[in-house]
Amino acid sequence: MKELKQIQWPEYFHPKNAPVHVRNEKIVPTDCEPVWNWIVSAPCWPNWQHRRTQVQIVKGDSSELHKGTVFNWVTKTMHFECTVVEYEPFERIAWRGKTGGVDMYHAWLITPCTQGCHIITESTQRGGLRWLTGLFVKKQVDAYHQHWLETLAAQKKS
Repeated sequence: MKELKQIQWPEYFHPKNAPVHVRNEKIVPTDCEPVWNWIVSAPCWPNWQHRRTQVQIVKGDSSELHKGTVFNWVTKTMHFECTVVEYEPFERIAWRGKTGGVDMYHAWLITPCTQGCHIITESTQRGGLRWLTGLFVKKQVDAYHQHWLETLAAQKKS
């Protein structure tokens, strides 16, 4: 099996510096290429991830994320303006985002394995009142990301 890579955290967003850090992973019995394609097709996330999610690409390719893409990502409780800062096709993608005083970093690693594709997603948040609300936010983000992975895995069946 290929050695699993690690998230390349910018120092500001590193988990040791963030009151909110969430890590989720899943092995999906499919090739990594379709998984990558589902992840970078951000405007399609609301169709399969969460009905309350909205994504609008405001700078860049209107159908896929690429390095430098700017997009608005609206969840049930947050509205982030995000910029893709890392992009290695079929291996890793990461974006940073901001909403009010909260800064966020969200990264994905995709690695082939003997069972198919190993997916890791990690996110950190800091700023605002995250030092106070961190535990509650961690639980919300963890559940959101786990649901995201489960529905991402279900895409192979669609």
